[in-house]
Amino acid sequence: MSIHKRWSSYTKKNSQSEADTFGVYEIGDIDTGAILYIGEGKIRTGLLAHSPDGGRNKHVSVFGSSIVGNYGYRYEETTSKEKAKALQTKYLKLFKKTYGSLPRFNQKQGETTTSEVHF
Repeated sequence: MSIHKRWSSYTKKNSQSEADTFGVYEIGDIDTGAILYIGEGKIRTGLLAHSPDGGRNKHVSVFGSSIVGNYGYRYEETTSKEKAKALQTKYLKLFKKTYGSLPRFNQKQGETTTSEVHF
């Protein structure tokens, strides 16, 4: 249902070391394994965009909301933006089917995600 990789510590240094290829990424709580956001696009660019302080204070920002904690990320590469979007759609559908709602910070996208994914 989710990306089957270990969590990487969500720091600026780690994010900057990732390839800027297309793919799907998850941002979550390392301690609990809870997925908070499923994103798509260029991996490095997306990860850096959600870490406005560069990870200094373990601060993550998704769509204007701030959360603080021991966060990590994991990703799956694809060969194109279209394939990344399709994979994100698949993961969002599976997440909603399993848990009854979208990940916490995907809910901010609400109407857009729901209409595109056809839950």
